[in-house]
Amino acid sequence: MPRLLIVLFATFFSILAAFLVLFGGLALLGLPVKLPSAPAVPASAAVFPSKIRMGVLGDSDSQSYQDHLMFASDASLRGGPFRATTYQWTEVLARLRGDQIDFGEWGAWGTGWMRAFVDEALGNLARTPPKEDYRYNFAISSAPCKALMGSKQRQARRLVDLMDREPEAWRGGVVVIRSGVTVIGTDDFLDRLARDPNAPDAVNEISACANAVGDAVALIRERHPDTYIALIGILSNADWSVDFERWQSAKEIANITSGLDRFDNALRKLAATDRHIAFFDDRAWFAGLWGTRDAEGRPAYKTVRFAPGWEVTNTSGDDPHNAVVADGHAGVAWNALWAQNLVNKLNASFGLHIRPIEDGEVVRFLEPSFAAHG
Repeated sequence: MPRLLIVLFATFFSILAAFLVLFGGLALLGLPVKLPSAPAVPASAAVFPSKIRMGVLGDSDSQSYQDHLMFASDASLRGGPFRATTYQWTEVLARLRGDQIDFGEWGAWGTGWMRAFVDEALGNLARTPPKEDYRYNFAISSAPCKALMGSKQRQARRLVDLMDREPEAWRGGVVVIRSGVTVIGTDDFLDRLARDPNAPDAVNEISACANAVGDAVALIRERHPDTYIALIGILSNADWSVDFERWQSAKEIANITSGLDRFDNALRKLAATDRHIAFFDDRAWFAGLWGTRDAEGRPAYKTVRFAPGWEVTNTSGDDPHNAVVADGHAGVAWNALWAQNLVNKLNASFGLHIRPIEDGEVVRFLEPSFAAHG
């Protein structure tokens, strides 16, 4: 009976969709207008069988910045006046290692959630909401942990459905899961951790988030046992410059760290069960570059220097001298260094043979960004 109801429901919405098409109502279903494809990689690096497929699940930490579909209404987002040279880590890798890593074709993907539900019920590929990105990048801004398996997005389920169409191509591929900060990284949540990292409600939310990641991992492992999974640990927004005036005590920072460790340790435990899974400690990586707060909880961050005049500080602003852009996301220097580190981690963890990104390449990649700032 439930199956019959689903079919009847899907049929109803299919008829509704056809009706809307006839009367020019595609926008009501959220269908994207086909946008010109952005050249993500050099034409010479088009398609090679040896390329490593890479899928991405998560939130705004992984959605491409050059998305002019979702971000069209606000020019201040993702670098503002410097957006044209402000790239996300996926965009960095596509440009520097596009001959070895395949994120899928760049284009407009996805529909409104209603149409996605209908497509899924009918056995077709589905994804929501509409955005301009790489085909295998399902990360969406503001997506909570539950969006990995449920909610309207069902990111992991729909990526796996796509992977199922070409299972051989995903043997030896990688899925990067970078989720959690929209739930357990907010100021309100960090306030709760600062008071008591063992409060039952906070512990339950952290566990629910880690369990959502675990469910996504289990699904991928079941359907694609030869695909690798990179689990990215949680960052601490206590390191975000707009929050420097908050939590200025050793106890508060220790409590926040303890709470976030609970999430990371769950991912570590998950990675320890399978050689196809690896955990990457994002807070340790950040601290190794920009440092941390001091023993009293006060800002004590370092400067990263690439070349004379190319200093990047742990501050917020759209020009590339800031680690974080004005809207709170990683800047181009951060993402270039993060992409460099990810390649090293993937090679070390899974025995991949992606060419390491040399420091000189990072500097050359960042040159247009600093030149645009003047």
